Amino acid sequence: MDFSGSSGDPWGDGQKGIAVGPLTLRFLLQTRYVATFTEPSTNSRPSYAVREENIAQQGDGWKVNRLFLRLAAEPSPYLGAKMILDFAELISDNADGMVKQAYVTLRPIPKRLEIQAGVFKLPYSIMELDAIAQYTLADLGHADSLIKDLGFAGRDIGIMVTGAPLPKKKLLRASLGIFRGHSHDEHDSPFGAIGARLESHPVKGLRLGVDLVEHPFDVTYNRPFETGSKDINPNPPDPAYPYSRSWTKGRAWSADVTFDRWKALLSVEAMIGNRVDRDERFGAETFAAVWALASYRFRVGPIQLMPAARIEFLDADREHRTGLRRTISGGLNVILTKSVRTLIDVTRTDVDAETPALDPPLPIVIPPYYELDSTRVTAQLQVAM
Repeated sequence: MDFSGSSGDPWGDGQKGIAVGPLTLRFLLQTRYVATFTEPSTNSRPSYAVREENIAQQGDGWKVNRLFLRLAAEPSPYLGAKMILDFAELISDNADGMVKQAYVTLRPIPKRLEIQAGVFKLPYSIMELDAIAQYTLADLGHADSLIKDLGFAGRDIGIMVTGAPLPKKKLLRASLGIFRGHSHDEHDSPFGAIGARLESHPVKGLRLGVDLVEHPFDVTYNRPFETGSKDINPNPPDPAYPYSRSWTKGRAWSADVTFDRWKALLSVEAMIGNRVDRDERFGAETFAAVWALASYRFRVGPIQLMPAARIEFLDADREHRTGLRRTISGGLNVILTKSVRTLIDVTRTDVDAETPALDPPLPIVIPPYYELDSTRVTAQLQVAM
């Protein structure tokens, strides 16, 4: 049984790649041009209006979205190692984000039981765990951005056990891991985050999944040596430490269904959880989201076309009459070869009035910057091998 999906491998097709001595290499490039058209801000504060329109257009223009290099070694059926580097982070002056994954895999019982340790994906949300090289649209959506910002999804440091306990391995795959989460430095704990996922493939082409990630502790980092950072908290728990950062305990669930057969794909996922970002949630306590994605691939002469559509509803603040985002995306993939494809994507997002921006620029301000309705057009070239 292939466990590659449990760690969020970007390629996800099980191929080992190009052999270079004891190592194998894989490569993924996504370069794109983005243009965002926003509705004018109606904020009564002129400086806020300018900033809100600017926030919506961050990332526009030419961009190297991903530039992955994967190095892997499989010296035996019982041992493996992978490291995934994203050189696009260097282009964006974010060297800290360059290492996307770096972990070793022990297989005491090959195809039945494996243990991963290092930096890899938390077992939450198929938007993060499924292969990005096979994704049919430009962006993963607002819900994916939120759960990564909250620490429920994306990469983390930890250890995870994955097993297939039933006689038919595809009927159940179970993963359980412990991760750093928000608990490190003076609040270090081996159980900073706990993640689990159950996945089943009952019939060919059908996958069912449910997962949970929990942050079991409230933590506040006073950061007493921060004196020039932009991470200023306008309401710090202790006024003597205006650069403090706080996280609350909480959990997030998700459930998903995917059908992938006969060149058609349909995926649906629902998620619900706590807003653990105490400093940036502006009164929100919980969030909920649901999204659906469909695509179909067919041949036209020497190429293949794959239209795709996605709809998402995200309520980032279930306690108040604000926070709802409605997003619809449509895209057309042109698959030139097995390794090369192009994509045109158009995404429309409508937002409730006075909805705080999910990832606001720092320092944090009160009242917050509000998100605007927008239409984003993306043209992308992908090369994966």
